[in-house]
Amino acid sequence: MISKDTLLSIDLFGDLNPKDWPISISDLPPGSALVGGSVRDGLLNKLSKKPDLDFVVPINAIKFAKNLSKKINATFIKLDEKRDIARLVVNGWTLDFARQIGENLTDDLLRRDFRINAIALRLEETPKIFDPTGGMDDLKNKKIVAISEKNLIDDPLRILRGFRFMCELNFELEKKTKIYLKTNVDKLSNVAPERIKMEILKIVHSDWNHLVWQTYLELHFLQNWHEDNNSLIELKRKDNFSEEIISGAPLAKLICLLSDQGLSKLTFSKSQIRRCKNLRFWVHKINNLGLDKLSEDDRFQLHVDLEEDLPSLILFLKDKYINVWLKRWRDPSDPLFHPSCPLDGTSLQKGLNIPPGPLLGELMRHLSKEKAYGRFFTNDEALELARKWTLENSPFL
Repeated sequence: MISKDTLLSIDLFGDLNPKDWPISISDLPPGSALVGGSVRDGLLNKLSKKPDLDFVVPINAIKFAKNLSKKINATFIKLDEKRDIARLVVNGWTLDFARQIGENLTDDLLRRDFRINAIALRLEETPKIFDPTGGMDDLKNKKIVAISEKNLIDDPLRILRGFRFMCELNFELEKKTKIYLKTNVDKLSNVAPERIKMEILKIVHSDWNHLVWQTYLELHFLQNWHEDNNSLIELKRKDNFSEEIISGAPLAKLICLLSDQGLSKLTFSKSQIRRCKNLRFWVHKINNLGLDKLSEDDRFQLHVDLEEDLPSLILFLKDKYINVWLKRWRDPSDPLFHPSCPLDGTSLQKGLNIPPGPLLGELMRHLSKEKAYGRFFTNDEALELARKWTLENSPFL
């Protein structure tokens, strides 16, 4: 009779669909094992079509990967010469190869971050799940449990990664693990900014369960990159949102987690920082003043600043505004939610004999605003309005 563990191993191997991998199991050296996220996600039935595959091989991982890259025509990347880790990229697949740490697979798994990531699938004639730390129990109980505090300190990015797994998997942090994270959170400042940024991007693109914000505030994960604690913004969880609003969630989460200065320190792009700065400004203004008390100029500028990112702002609005704002934003012809000048700059220069420059920009903004509030309906009316405005505002006429 086949044991329950054997059946589970066979099922996991089948779900991983090795026949679709860009390599064959026979390409791997004896004693190899599949570890990490693909094993965890396979056991959770959350595998993507092309999951990242992390292999532990007994020796010479870089040398093995380099030789294999030639055989399968893959891009070879040396990730860490000291730790003997390499990556192959081929046809949308990412395969990492790492030399086994310690004398056996148990030693290797015991050096990992959390028990849910210390489950291996031995790639033997009959694949076998190997779980020396109890990670499978954690998957059943939806818990994130650190293998040891020392393992977290060895690579402090793991402290933030624990929070990321909480967000991605909808799991809770085990009590002692939470203490480890809280005690050592200051060590995140020793991690390269680019590595922290990559974790944060994964965090903001994940779901947030009801404990996420509470845990974030309790552990102060990113306190070094959110200097202005008085300006913290909370994104309350709202369900049954449309795809458009869900698409705005990552930017909304970013302004909750990081200040503008923090975004800069963590090497976010100028475009990302500008978008966050605009969104943060309007969220604070609406919170302080109230949406209904915004002036006409403010309301117009809001839609100029956030035309593409309005779904992110909608996540912070009161429920009564959401459907109305979303309906108007979906309509590309709505002149307020999608501001545009009825006449292009060339037409205005020719028709009014004005040069390019700041004055032309102000005129086009004025026409866009007048159009947004329905103060003319034809291009002829727009040109007449432009002529009048130019006479009143040009120092040359």
